[in-house]
Amino acid sequence: MSSTMPSRPEPDTDPEPDEHPRSATRHSADHHTGALLGSDPLLGRVVARLRALTGADAGWVVRVDEAAGSWAVEAGDGPGLPPADVVAEVVATRQSAVVPAGPGGRSVLAVPVRRGPRLVGVCVVAAAAPRRTYTAADRGLAELVADYAALALADHGALAGRGLMEGLRQELAWTEGTGVRADLVAVGQPALDGRVADEVFRVVQEALANVVAHARARRVQVGVVPGPGTLTVLVEDDGRGFDVAAHGGLHEAASGTRRGLAAMTARARRLDGELEIESAPGDGTVLRLTVPCGAEPASPGRTRPSVLVAAARPVVRAGVVRLLQLGAPDLGMVSEVDGSEDLAATCRLLDPDVLVVEPDVLSPDGDLAVALGRVADLPAPPAVVLLASSCPDHRLRTAVAAGVKGCVGPDDGGRLAAVVTAAGRGETSFAPDQLGVLAAAPERHRGVTAREQEVRGLVAQGFTDRQIASALSISAKTVEKHVGSLLRKTGARNRTMLVHLGGR
Repeated sequence: MSSTMPSRPEPDTDPEPDEHPRSATRHSADHHTGALLGSDPLLGRVVARLRALTGADAGWVVRVDEAAGSWAVEAGDGPGLPPADVVAEVVATRQSAVVPAGPGGRSVLAVPVRRGPRLVGVCVVAAAAPRRTYTAADRGLAELVADYAALALADHGALAGRGLMEGLRQELAWTEGTGVRADLVAVGQPALDGRVADEVFRVVQEALANVVAHARARRVQVGVVPGPGTLTVLVEDDGRGFDVAAHGGLHEAASGTRRGLAAMTARARRLDGELEIESAPGDGTVLRLTVPCGAEPASPGRTRPSVLVAAARPVVRAGVVRLLQLGAPDLGMVSEVDGSEDLAATCRLLDPDVLVVEPDVLSPDGDLAVALGRVADLPAPPAVVLLASSCPDHRLRTAVAAGVKGCVGPDDGGRLAAVVTAAGRGETSFAPDQLGVLAAAPERHRGVTAREQEVRGLVAQGFTDRQIASALSISAKTVEKHVGSLLRKTGARNRTMLVHLGGR
């Protein structure tokens, strides 16, 4: 579908609200408020980087909701508002727009922000004369920053005051606009807490994006079925499908969907729900989300752990932040520092739940144990994850002895998200080869009694404490004491690590 844009006024002219141009397809400027919003720290950082990289006097991030047909400025820095006609052009064409400066005016650069097949926002910068225009290099830099804006906008807004059913109908209308027939089947009206409704909506939104981008489907159907204390949502398409068993149960029908599934699974887990996928090659895919629902959120009081990334090089920090934003939606705010300041003082100020840090940044003098001790002495010490492509045996043992929760490379996206998420829950996670290094330390196995060996063997077989107690004719309380003693003697941080150590 095409959109005819009216002639553009001079860039330094602010049109009246009723003169804002409209896309004939999916855009309405009526939702564009006159206020700059800056409550999201990540969006604020995106704007700051936009300005710094392009030498702009002003910068903005605009959220676009194609399904709802609206857009609104979410963050900005500098005088005025982004030119509405330029934003409208980018929304209509999905292409970058450059407006040269008129006499005494501003040159403007606007780039689309995409997440999969969706347009989710627009990044805009403006510079006053004498700068005449933005270059292709400026556009490339702005498009790189737009990737970070996509991460920040991913969880922003959601239903934005709409009901779940209204939001789903608009998403299905967007899906039909891509050429896929989309139907909604609802059995009753679900009564959901706002937070639960937002998460359910995001899962369906991600699933529909996968259908459009990867499934090659002709039709998709969304079903909403409230039940006693639960809500079941189904997304069924007639696309190409995939072999679930061959892909380890993951929705990997095509490249790029794995992260989408990770995000959907994390959202289901956040609601104490369950996400199931049924598919076969040539036979379409059925996604089934089941969540508890009621008057209150499924998990009241649960907070999302915050993360501080400390690495020397900006490219490493940016990469880690992006991998965590994509692969671990359970995490809250992810901040970054270069480590040039006192890291313990920075942790005291920011109070992160997890510190992801390069060993050399944590201990420039090379004394890792002392540096970890300083972190442990903080009033609210964070869980520590070492960020290193390789971790020598002595460093790994020192780290484990000091309570480090894991050691992972900055480019190991899958493990990075898993290790940091586990650390946010207070859990320890090491790769099999790292467990082997820890198991090779003979002093860890000294003093283990015959009874403790028996208990460890049953733990390795998956027995519960009650089952172990019954098998050995002892009390469950005694089993707990034996397990605790084994953890202390072997240096294991949890039962999983204990099993790995015992198998070596």
